[in-house]
Amino acid sequence: MKKLPKLLLVIVLVGAMVVLGLSSSTLAADPKVIKIGYTAPFTGAGAEYGTNGWRGIQLALEEVNKKGITIKGEPYKIEIIRYDSICTPTEAVANVRKLAMEDKVVAILGDHCSSCCMAIAPLCDEFKIPAVTIECAADSVTKPGHEFYFRMRPSMGLMAPLGIPRIVKIFNPKTAGFININDDYGHSFRDSFKAELAKHGVETVVEEDFERGTTDFTVYLTKIKRVKPDVAFYVGAISEGALIVKQAREIGVTDQTALFGAEEMAEMELLSLAGAEAIEGTYALALWGSVDPAFAKRVMDRFNAPMHYAIIFGYDALHVVAKAIESAQSLDPVKIKDALKKTDYQGLEGHVKFESFEGYKNQGRFVPSIVKWVSGQRTVVE
Repeated sequence: MKKLPKLLLVIVLVGAMVVLGLSSSTLAADPKVIKIGYTAPFTGAGAEYGTNGWRGIQLALEEVNKKGITIKGEPYKIEIIRYDSICTPTEAVANVRKLAMEDKVVAILGDHCSSCCMAIAPLCDEFKIPAVTIECAADSVTKPGHEFYFRMRPSMGLMAPLGIPRIVKIFNPKTAGFININDDYGHSFRDSFKAELAKHGVETVVEEDFERGTTDFTVYLTKIKRVKPDVAFYVGAISEGALIVKQAREIGVTDQTALFGAEEMAEMELLSLAGAEAIEGTYALALWGSVDPAFAKRVMDRFNAPMHYAIIFGYDALHVVAKAIESAQSLDPVKIKDALKKTDYQGLEGHVKFESFEGYKNQGRFVPSIVKWVSGQRTVVE
């Protein structure tokens, strides 16, 4: 009888050790959270960018968290904290300050609008937090650039020399015109394309700036119609582009001038907003030619939405940051920044590698495509 208490004690101790062991193992297996920020326009004229960027990020997030990130033997998952920039620099700056000071993120995705990117890039240096812009196009975002700010896509200054020779071959123009949004993006597109056209003997004969939110473009288009350039480039948000191409068709601009849109005008939203008849025979510079049909189906099944370049860039951006975190084996933002500089990743958009060259810092580059709208279809011009 005296042995029974000892036996019970042994059983209790062994049971306790098993419970503690299981609890410890369970706790160790629970992934910790890595916070990454996302500043983007979810409302306002630029909402299409943030909406589509977020779609791509969500798809990448599912893949990353399914696999998990292991840092020094411990499992982690990523959490995205996102704020609306409304495509305005003041909001974007406020977002980054909140992400850095309150949310304590280790990296940031965004913004989409060039004026926002230019405003937050120096803040990333100040807070020493790396950021990858989803799609900002103005040259000055990475030229001369900032140590903690990265861009995958080519800037306008890089796209122009790649795109203009093909445009000249297609249209053989002698004169050109521009109707563009009056901001850093619009000016960067106009100035870089104008300079490249001049190298091919193409004279710019009309330049028209419009303010964001404009809905009546008749006065600008009438000037283009009067001057009759061989090709006219139009630049702005896709909602603005849809109105431009519709009104250009209505007043007869397209009867004498070929319309060529910036990258937004190569997306399916243009078809839904402007209609097949209005965009028939127009062209656009494109940040993507085609993607794996399985991925496009995944986007459609999940969001009931067509493919968009911001989906591709959002998807690639999160994968690039996740790989940098795992490569750094650290949640130290400075070490993550150093790992980003060594990125060598084959994404949906193409090969992603950040380089410093010709005055650019942390800049990617790849050859854009040209698309033509034919019978309501987005066709890639070879």
